[in-house]
Amino acid sequence: MGIIQEYAGSVMNTIPTTSKRPRIPYTVVSGGSSVKQNKNPGKISLLILNQGNSLYKLDLLHDVESLGFNEIISIENPGVSYDIENISRKIPSVKFLLLQESCNTGEQINIGIKEAGSDFVFVIWNNMKLAANSLSIRLADYLYGEEPLCTVPVLKNMDNNMIPSISVPAFQKNSLKVIFAFPKRKGVRTLFPFDYTGIYCREKFLYCGGYDFSIKNSYWQKMDFGMRINLWGEQIVCFTALQTSYIGDSLADDNSIDRYYRIFYLKNLAVRFNGDSGYLPKSRLLKYMFRSGEGFFHAKKNFEEAARWVELNKFRFNYDCRSLTELWKDPDE
Repeated sequence: MGIIQEYAGSVMNTIPTTSKRPRIPYTVVSGGSSVKQNKNPGKISLLILNQGNSLYKLDLLHDVESLGFNEIISIENPGVSYDIENISRKIPSVKFLLLQESCNTGEQINIGIKEAGSDFVFVIWNNMKLAANSLSIRLADYLYGEEPLCTVPVLKNMDNNMIPSISVPAFQKNSLKVIFAFPKRKGVRTLFPFDYTGIYCREKFLYCGGYDFSIKNSYWQKMDFGMRINLWGEQIVCFTALQTSYIGDSLADDNSIDRYYRIFYLKNLAVRFNGDSGYLPKSRLLKYMFRSGEGFFHAKKNFEEAARWVELNKFRFNYDCRSLTELWKDPDE
């Protein structure tokens, strides 16, 4: 068995600017004689996220082995209860990333996509099942032709019923609302990947900074990622021929207003676009102080930190939230 120890960096306390250098140390384990990356950019890597027990793990790994992925990577949380070495011997083609510290889902995806050796990385959960025809010439043509940052599948529940997984931004009484719809056609846009599931363009994902690991609420983490990359001119779209089904329960998101929402707000909703670049208006500082409930000095510190982040990325913005939403097409059209 090959084992590689790889230290990933140090902890940052500010809003992260890039995902290219993971901050969590991890060990790579493979059942083969070597864990050398299978570099084949013309194919797709599969990245498996794990939650709960290993009830479906072996079945999933056996199923996906024959689907033609360039490589299969499984992200393992610290203190896994099942025998990784035994599984690795049984399925030597799988590479296991053993995290040495706990981290949120977005950061796990950052680490996995950084480790992957393909142009595209398909992220799924261990309680999902992929259709036998998941990878096709049509899918490859779409990924390279349309060049979306992320391509999401049609998701189905345990009863094989379609899930309304397309997220659509809308303003109601000056407040941003997210409406969920069914994916009815190929190429329909979605604000963020439902349950993080989708095929990510590795180069674009890393260039856009990946998921913000400082946002630990999964709903606001996905909202931040999706809104940010859409404001920067990238797209997340659905490829309806690509279908994924749950074979176990999925976790519900908590979309309550919390401190992580406030990070999302400052990085996205509060930003204005002047036709050339994005900026965080200083006039919003006082309003933010009163409404955040953080206290004067703490609110001022967070606002200024977000303003520095926006300034650093100002020329990436193509829209602000209002203009993006006004231009968003109805998913039923």
